[in-house]
Amino acid sequence: MKLPNFRTALVIAADCDLRNSVVQHLKHEGWIVHGITKAKDALPILAHLPYELIIVDCELAGIDGKSFVRLLHNAREWRAIHLVALINCISAPLATELAQWGAFLARKEAWLDDLSHFLITLP
Repeated sequence: MKLPNFRTALVIAADCDLRNSVVQHLKHEGWIVHGITKAKDALPILAHLPYELIIVDCELAGIDGKSFVRLLHNAREWRAIHLVALINCISAPLATELAQWGAFLARKEAWLDDLSHFLITLP
């Protein structure tokens, strides 16, 4: 018997409505998804769970989304994780920096379209 291929994702967003909407969309697409509110809470989880995709709101408190994306980019063991950064404005300097670190940019106001476009490009 062949086991199904599981795809796992972590959604990090303080905004409950945004987080739950993204989680529900990914579940509908067949992903196993966890949602958390703080990027700092992701670090211990990442040591044990092999997420394929992390979606992070770049306007987080504490370890902000920008710092979290930079941390993942610089950590060799986490470089294979696909990152999606939810931002307000793609033309901002923050967006350029995030893209340089390998994050796919999704506009908060159009996250569903942007995320859907990204997901079809995954192998």
